[in-house]
Amino acid sequence: WAPIQDVRFRANYSRAVRAPNLVDLYTPLGQNYAPPPTDPCSLRNIGEGSATREANCRADGVPTTYDYVYPSSLGYLSGGNPDLKAETSDSYTVGGVVQPRFLPGFSLSVDYYKIVVNDVITAPSAQNILDACYDATDLNNQFCALFDRAGAGGGPRGEIQGQILENSLQVVPLNYAKLKVRGIDVEASYRRNLGNLGDIGTRLVYTRVLQNDSFLDPTAPGVADQTLYELGDPRDAFNWNVDFKSGPITIGYKMRYIGKMVLNEYEDFFSKQGRDPQNADYADRKFYPSVFYHDIRLDVEAGEKFNFYLGVDNVTNKLPPLGLTGAGGGSGIYNNIGRFFYAGAVAK
Repeated sequence: WAPIQDVRFRANYSRAVRAPNLVDLYTPLGQNYAPPPTDPCSLRNIGEGSATREANCRADGVPTTYDYVYPSSLGYLSGGNPDLKAETSDSYTVGGVVQPRFLPGFSLSVDYYKIVVNDVITAPSAQNILDACYDATDLNNQFCALFDRAGAGGGPRGEIQGQILENSLQVVPLNYAKLKVRGIDVEASYRRNLGNLGDIGTRLVYTRVLQNDSFLDPTAPGVADQTLYELGDPRDAFNWNVDFKSGPITIGYKMRYIGKMVLNEYEDFFSKQGRDPQNADYADRKFYPSVFYHDIRLDVEAGEKFNFYLGVDNVTNKLPPLGLTGAGGGSGIYNNIGRFFYAGAVAK
C-alpha cells in the first residue's frame, strides 16, 4: 500500500511445510543400547516428575512396591518412523520502504518478522521418551506407545512386573518440538554522482533479533531454550559497504559488526521465563565482546580486457576473542585467519 509516492507499506503471511525425508521415515529398526536409564516409575524417582507421574505409572500397571534400578544398559531399537507428519511454519512480515523524492538515490527498508515452526521432527533420547510418557497428563501420548512393560507374569527375559521389556523400546524421530524466531531487518542504501569526481554508493544491512527460542524438551513443551545471545547467534549484527568509483579506479570499504554473546548458555547468567539463572558464577565475565572487522579493496580497469585488484581483509588483524578458534561450536562466526592480503588479475 503506497499512500504517497515516497512511502510504501507491506505485509505478508505464508505457510510452509517440510515433509519428513526418507531417512526419517524408513530407516530400518536396528539394535542399540542406552546407558542404564533412570526409571521414572521406580519409587526413588516417582516423586521427581510432574504431578501426574505417579498416577500414570499406576495406570500402566507398575506396582506400588516397584523400585527397580537398571544395573546395565537397556537394549532398544532405533530407526525411522513411518508415522511422522510434515513440519509446518507460519511466517509473518510487516514493514515498509521509504524513498524520499527530496533525496534521490536514497532508500530505507524496515521489516518486522515472526516465524513459528510446529511439529518439528526431533530425535528424543531413550530417557526423554520414558520421562515424557509418564510426565504427560495421561498415558494417551506418542511416547508411551514406544515401549512395553512386563505384566504380572514377568517378561520373556526374566523381567519383573513393571520392568521395561528388553528391546521393546523404539527410539525414533517424533513430531513434538517447536521453534520461534522474531526480529527486525533494516536495509539502507544511497547512491550519488559527484560530477567529475565519480560515483559513490553505500549500503547498510542490519539485523536485530528479538527472539530465538527452541522448545525441544518433551517433558516440558512450554519451557524455552534460548539460542539468542549464545555463541553464533548475536542479538545485533550489520554489514556496511561503501564504494567510490572514479574513472577506471574503484575503492571499496566494508565494515562487519558482530554483537556481544554469552560465554556458555544464556540461561547460565540470566532469568528465562521467570526461572532463576542456572550458573551465574560460571565465569568472571558474561560476554564475548562485540567485534568489528574492516576490509578494503582497490580495483583498476585497464581497458576492456584487463582488470587488476588487491585488498586487505580484517585490516586490524582481529582474532577470535577469549581464545576461541573461529571453527566449530558457534565460534565460526568470527574470522579465524587474521589479517589477509590478496591480489589478482582478470584477462578477457
